[in-house]
Amino acid sequence: MRLLLAALAIALLGGCAGGEYFRDAGPPPPPAPRALSDLPWRELWTGVVFQGRKIGFAHLTLRTAPGAPGRWEIDSDSALRLRFLGVDKRVSLHAVDVVRDDLVLERFSYDYQLDGSALRLEGERDGGTLRVRIEQAGVRSEKRFDDAGGALPVNALSLLPVLRGMRVGDVFRARVFVGEAQALEDAELRIEGYERSPLFDGAAWHLRTTLLGVESETWLDADGRPRLERALHGAMISGLESPERARAYLVEASLNKDEALLDFSLLRAPPLEAPRRIAALTIAIDGVPAALRPPGSGGQHCERDAARLDCRIDRRSPRADDGPKPVAYLQPTLAVPSHERQFTDLARSIASGAADDGGRIDRLLAWIEANIAQEAVDAFSAADVLRERRGECQGHAYLFAALARALGMPTRVVNGLVYSAPQGGFLYHTWNEVWIAGEGWRPVDATFGQPVADATHVALAVGEGAAEIAPLTAMVGRARIASVGGAAHW
Repeated sequence: MRLLLAALAIALLGGCAGGEYFRDAGPPPPPAPRALSDLPWRELWTGVVFQGRKIGFAHLTLRTAPGAPGRWEIDSDSALRLRFLGVDKRVSLHAVDVVRDDLVLERFSYDYQLDGSALRLEGERDGGTLRVRIEQAGVRSEKRFDDAGGALPVNALSLLPVLRGMRVGDVFRARVFVGEAQALEDAELRIEGYERSPLFDGAAWHLRTTLLGVESETWLDADGRPRLERALHGAMISGLESPERARAYLVEASLNKDEALLDFSLLRAPPLEAPRRIAALTIAIDGVPAALRPPGSGGQHCERDAARLDCRIDRRSPRADDGPKPVAYLQPTLAVPSHERQFTDLARSIASGAADDGGRIDRLLAWIEANIAQEAVDAFSAADVLRERRGECQGHAYLFAALARALGMPTRVVNGLVYSAPQGGFLYHTWNEVWIAGEGWRPVDATFGQPVADATHVALAVGEGAAEIAPLTAMVGRARIASVGGAAHW
């Protein structure tokens, strides 16, 4: 869930546009490179629609940076609100980027709010290094990135072709700092056409952007205004609006009782009897992007044919692995700060007296079930979940990983699909895999309290960071279950 909201906030997108809405606008004007000082606008308001429902807005201001000649400040606010599992979900971001005339990032500050959890990033360029300071749930850390080439902020990315001059077929590549991922990532921007549409006034350049494996489309006018933006295969769309109309999403979202996100992400499937007791299953999924490489662990084996994935999952006979302990999955991360004393002390208290890793897993699951409420509330890290004593599947997985790593058990976060009987299909879900000597990776689900996750869990991606999970968004709303069979129960 968290990844999908992050993707929406990064791209500001969505909705109802198909190919019939766009037509060639004739010969485009010749390339005309612009400077930021040439742009005739200094403020943009956009409204955001998801599946035909207003869910948010974004506001961007471009101005000369106070006290910094030759530098520009991009100040942006964005807010999204939608309904999921009967709960209003909210995400907001206030970002300030200071850039040079060529859009290279010099310093920044980002403040995120996600269902009541907060994340703050700030940093600056120091020679060829980008220094980033992170604060989340009272935990402070710092990262340094080699950035000799000069990264751009996400909010400046669509301005790059405007400054260099646009021509159909041109491809622009840039290194971008992505706050949601706390990482430098490669972006590609391609000018695909010069088009008209009843969805906006005048002609605009059709720009396709790929970042973190996720595609979005923007129609830019000659002055760099985003006349229209869309992503998630057209499920989200945003367009220029008046300030009053853009901010009206709060009223519309509060009146919207539809489960838009749930309906959009559900992969419908035939009924499965007693899904939590299924030990073996075969499943075929269409529409799985090539960037997703499912792990072959926990009794899961998948074969790919183009965008189709055929998997056999059998928890009764996992592949034994006597390899070395994967120590990388003992390391703390932003989402899993396992080195913090609140986790080390708690984990030791919970697992005291357990005879082996299996016993420790059982005790951690029992503690989470007794002390952490299951609510459709997102979190940035295990620290948020522990403080609030509530969370959804991803939060449960973060917390379990933090406690297990604190006990010296290599544990990773796994993302994929799981069958939901109430919803009548497969939903996106997050759980864990724990490394056990002589056994290998054992799937564990803290949300369902399963020391061995049932075989309806289809692992598609490993990782707790946005960069690892982002390819999943390319299949949301597009993938479908082709077949399910061969179910065997414990």
